[in-house]
Order: sequence, then structure tokens, then C-alpha cells
Amino acid sequence: MTKDPFVYVDGEFVPSQEAKVSVFDHGLLYGDGIFEGIRVYDRVVFKLNAHLDRLYRSAKAIELTIPLDQETMKAALLETLRRNGYTDSYIRLLVTRGKGDLGVNPLKCPKASVIIINIQVEPMHGHGSKEKGISTIVASVRRQAPDSSSHEIKSLNYLNSILAVLEANRQGADDAIILDHRGFVAESTGTTLVAVIDGALHAPPLTASILDSITRRFVLDMAQDLGFGVKEKDMTLFQLLMAEEVFLCGTMGEITPVRSINGQAVGTKTPGPVTQKLIAEFKKRRRLPQYGTKIA
Repeated sequence: MTKDPFVYVDGEFVPSQEAKVSVFDHGLLYGDGIFEGIRVYDRVVFKLNAHLDRLYRSAKAIELTIPLDQETMKAALLETLRRNGYTDSYIRLLVTRGKGDLGVNPLKCPKASVIIINIQVEPMHGHGSKEKGISTIVASVRRQAPDSSSHEIKSLNYLNSILAVLEANRQGADDAIILDHRGFVAESTGTTLVAVIDGALHAPPLTASILDSITRRFVLDMAQDLGFGVKEKDMTLFQLLMAEEVFLCGTMGEITPVRSINGQAVGTKTPGPVTQKLIAEFKKRRRLPQYGTKIA
């Protein structure tokens, strides 16, 4: 295992301390690019193909030409993992618009840049968050409307979420829940959200300006396998506050119970029984080769 992990930057594998991007890269200047966060469990890259599919969909949506085809990208990612040798780790795969000038016009960027970072990470909300849950607020900032900068595109621009995190920080909360432009529940700052109402899972739909989360889809399918009802429909803040259980789900956070919203306790126990079952089942499934790609 290397002390300084290797990073893939435009065809080269370099130690992370030597990895560089141009100050004229439009990803740095304007957040002009896309990314995927991917987890590795027991040397199985969880849902790798689904993540790559979403990356290329995001690229198409912003007219960004990725200089590698999907199989070549997959090979570069797996080689990065082999060089670092981690059993469990996190991958941040980025494609920026590349080097251009100080103008906004993407036509001034002749070639996109590909960066693959592979490190070991702590739990998103710290150790113990799955056992005790996290505190949240409802942010005053709203998710952008679907006809604006849609969150179905996993772009490098997270200013909307950063503003909500700053608000959570000021109020001493661990994270923030964001409503959509209509006032319905959308997601948290970096993960999607699911509520348990009358024993069934309720998740905001994609029309609520949320990311089409791969972990969210996996968890909802898993819940159905376990016999729980699943509904994807608009959720009011009142419904969220009255829910028996609430949890966040995403690549970095996996399944994280929410113990309070605006200082009000969620349900009677954190994590609740449904969330506990889902966390246990997710731990079983995430390392299975059928749910990912084994590092050869």
C-alpha cells in the first residue's frame, strides 16, 4: 500500500502530492465539469458500471466530450485502484472542461481533462453516525428548478449545497435538508433522502430537483426485496416531520439515520427498525461481486 496514493491525471499516474491542474482549467474557474463518487468494498467497486453510465449521461447533458470511451475509462480507474492496493476505499472521478482562457465560452477549451482520485475516507458524518444518527435543519436555500442547473447532472458546481451547509454550521447541525423550488422536500446537501411513513419508504421523485442517486435506487430496490412498500412522490415538510424514520443515502454517507430536524426528534428511536434492517442488509450486499466490479 502506498503512503501517497497515485492519482490518474490525463493518462499519467502520479503521486497525489504531485498532481496538478492548470489555473486556466474551467473546472476550477467555473465549476465546469462533472464527477462521480464511487466506493470500493473488499476490492469490489460498487455499482461501477452504473456510475460510469451516469457520468457519460452528465457529459452529454452539458455537451462535454470525454476523451476516453467508457471501457478505456473503466480500465484507467481499475488500474488506479490496483496501483494503490486499498481493500476498501473511495474514488472521485472528475472530468473538467479542461484548459481554456478566462472567458466562459467552453469552445475555448479544446480538450477535457480526466482525473481519478483514490483514497481511504472516514464516514461522511463521522464514526458513530449510523448508531446515533445526525441532526439536521431545513435550509432556507432552495434547490434550483429542473429548468435551471438541474441536479440530475452531477456537476462540479455545489455552491447551492455549500450555502446550505454554511447555514447548518451556523445552527450547530450536522447537515441540512433542502426543499425544491415549489417547497417540497428534495434532498440533503450531499445525499438523497428517504422517509419511513406508515412502515413504507417514501422518497422524493426526480422531479423534485434531486440527483438520480445510484445508492438511493439500490436501497429502494433492496427495501422491496425485504418486503417494504416503496413510493416515489412529492413530500411536504409536514409529512417529513411526522415520519417515523428518516435517513439519508448516498455513496459517501451510505445509509445515515436522521435523529432530528430543526431540533425536533424524528420518531421514537434512532435508528428506527426499518433503517436498522436496511443498514444491515446494505452491509451484506455492498461487497458482493454481483453488485459491482471485482478488481483483478
